[in-house]
Amino acid sequence: MDVSRVNVKRAPCALCTTKNKRCPKKCDFAPYFPAERKGEYENAHKLFGTSNIIKMMRFASKDKQRDMLASSILMEGDAWKKDPARGGFGMIQKLKWQIELRKIYLNELKEKIKVEKEKTELRL
Repeated sequence: MDVSRVNVKRAPCALCTTKNKRCPKKCDFAPYFPAERKGEYENAHKLFGTSNIIKMMRFASKDKQRDMLASSILMEGDAWKKDPARGGFGMIQKLKWQIELRKIYLNELKEKIKVEKEKTELRL
């Protein structure tokens, strides 16, 4: 059986689904916005709009750039869904705050280790 002749059906990509159009077999956007990521795409669609997403994707020239851009678009859409007031900036601020707290905790642990080492050295 020739594998190239087997018709494999795939769900239309999230972008084509949102535009209510038929997704061609060689859809430019299917690799970046597959049907499995429809929820994420809908968040991005609400934030940017499909026409702007298409413009941004066409502006990226290389596949790697498009891949990173699509990932960024989807992440930004999710960020705004989770935090409508601050979006991605809010997520970054939260992560920075967590890093600072961990640094403080690490410094406290280092200080405790130092004190314990000094106690141990005095006993010897």
